[in-house]
Amino acid sequence: MPDKKSKFHEFALRSILFKGREDWYFCYLKAEKIAHVMATLERSAGPDAGAHVEELATRACALPGDIAHLAAGEVDAQVVLADIFSLLSALRLAGSAQLLHKETVAIVEAEYEAVAERLVAGSHPSPFVGAEEFQIPQFALDTGPGRISDIQMSNKVLERPLIQDTHSKGQSERAERILEFIRKQKNISGAGTSIKDIAATIKGCSEKTIQRELGGLIEAGLVRRVGERRWSQYLPA
Repeated sequence: MPDKKSKFHEFALRSILFKGREDWYFCYLKAEKIAHVMATLERSAGPDAGAHVEELATRACALPGDIAHLAAGEVDAQVVLADIFSLLSALRLAGSAQLLHKETVAIVEAEYEAVAERLVAGSHPSPFVGAEEFQIPQFALDTGPGRISDIQMSNKVLERPLIQDTHSKGQSERAERILEFIRKQKNISGAGTSIKDIAATIKGCSEKTIQRELGGLIEAGLVRRVGERRWSQYLPA
């Protein structure tokens, strides 16, 4: 990331608006990136999809400002969260109506879900962290003629290694093995994988350690969880 942008992140994180609210700053930046994607989708949408995608893009472009006003204390977190859920519903409807490609919908949907989760986490102030934590992914768009068929995201959710730099080599390899196993199980059975299934395969690794590794993979956008607690299943994102 250019030094100028990094300095601005430092300024934002120390400002009266986002100090102690790094989760909300992340949401602000990520919502802005998604808004760029939606604006590109609007330009490329066919005549049948135009009105619905235009409305989606308009609402997506308003979300970063809503998050900034949330940080300023002008609106409640529930209001912004409701906006995100409303966007998710409209996005899924666009997929069902085949106004957007299903892979496009799935990727943008996952990004908005990540914003919602981080927004909730940010409801409790936390200590200041460095600007390097806020390097947000770039979206690469297929902008050829006709309807956009896909959005290819960077494999890095925060433009840093998929496995956190704080992990040791052994931990990185373990996370890669877990991810490989989850993908293989999805290909074989079409279903998710439980922590117990992973523990039976990844030897010498406690369920608590596996849960921690899965948390990193989820944050990196490589794995998603369905279900709650002991019924949780893990699938490739």
